[in-house]
Amino acid sequence: MSRNSHLYATVLALLLTILSFSSCKKQSGSTKTDPEPVKVPEKTATLTTSQVIDITTTNAVGGGKLSSKGSSNVTEQGVCWATKPNPTINDKKAGVYKVSGSGDFTSQISGLTASTKYYVRAFAVNKAGIAYGDQVEFTSADIADATFNFEPLYMVGSTVAAADVEVTTDGGNAISERGICWGTSTKPTVNGSKVKDRGTGTGKFRATLSGLSEKTNYYARAYAINAKGVSYSAEVTFKTIAKGNVTYTFNKSANPTAEELEAYGRLQIAIDSATWYLNNYTSATKHVYLNLVDGTPTADANNQGWMRFGTNPGFQNIRTMLHELNHTLGTGTSNWWWSHKENGKLQAPSVTAILRLIDKDNTVMLNCDDMHWWPYGLNQNSEVSSSWDYVYNAIIIEAMRKDGLTEFSGPYQP
Repeated sequence: MSRNSHLYATVLALLLTILSFSSCKKQSGSTKTDPEPVKVPEKTATLTTSQVIDITTTNAVGGGKLSSKGSSNVTEQGVCWATKPNPTINDKKAGVYKVSGSGDFTSQISGLTASTKYYVRAFAVNKAGIAYGDQVEFTSADIADATFNFEPLYMVGSTVAAADVEVTTDGGNAISERGICWGTSTKPTVNGSKVKDRGTGTGKFRATLSGLSEKTNYYARAYAINAKGVSYSAEVTFKTIAKGNVTYTFNKSANPTAEELEAYGRLQIAIDSATWYLNNYTSATKHVYLNLVDGTPTADANNQGWMRFGTNPGFQNIRTMLHELNHTLGTGTSNWWWSHKENGKLQAPSVTAILRLIDKDNTVMLNCDDMHWWPYGLNQNSEVSSSWDYVYNAIIIEAMRKDGLTEFSGPYQP
């Protein structure tokens, strides 16, 4: 080999070595691609459904227990229900109103129909979707009869009577009508005589029975109407009294002044109203004489039936008229009255019984002095809170007559 050939071979070998080194260096400096991450599947929550409790005709209490929230936080949970199996949140649903640290939660189920079978499942929602608990079943309650507290009738007159009633439960369905029905035969119904109260639902009310016949035995029942139908209370019996006969002569001036005419107008309303209460809630018989007498401070009366009213308009009213009529019948003006008062109390058993029914207090007795009695004696205008105070006044007068106050008011007629 020539010298030149040897040199050529040496250079070629050196170039190949350099190229080989460069290629390896470039390769060793190359970037590697990271592997794709392993995706963890998202999980829905895990929960169970509680048994339904506190079931009524329209509501119930459900719930569940969340044992695992899954792969993400729960954003909504509660119960869903339907009348078909496997209800979903597209049916009826309710959220949570109470939750505990153990995962138990409670929901209110509402808007039910009575006597109906329902299916319930608890649910929970997270990013993975909707999870449902196991299915439970329940049947809404049947509508029952309403229940009542019907007090004894003590406000009994000759043609009218008033009764107090309380509807204590509605049977699981709203009461649309309530009242009292009555008749002369046992077990009266709403198809006969009845009075409908203006209110609805449960609660207390007072109703007046009118168009009655005097001295007649009656049967009465409270009633209430709900979706089931008509419910009736236990039967109450009562007997009306004889109709009173309190009449009057109104003595007037032959040539009245304008002021007298105005007073006559007020007194006419008062005497007509007061005698209505006495004639319908007592059996008293009396004729009285009404007079407008200038100089009379307020009003006064005696047991002979003479009544005087002064010119003060504040006393020309029903309250004062009834009060003075009481005097004409013997309160504060008779031996019976003075002999039956002791230590400021009227000793009269029928009066005491009536007062205790009115006041719903088994300890009260009627207060009295030589002329007046209270409560319900209508001694001052402030004692009148409603027209029922006039009724109480009249039925207490009738109780006095039952106890013997009859000298100036005619015999008591049971």
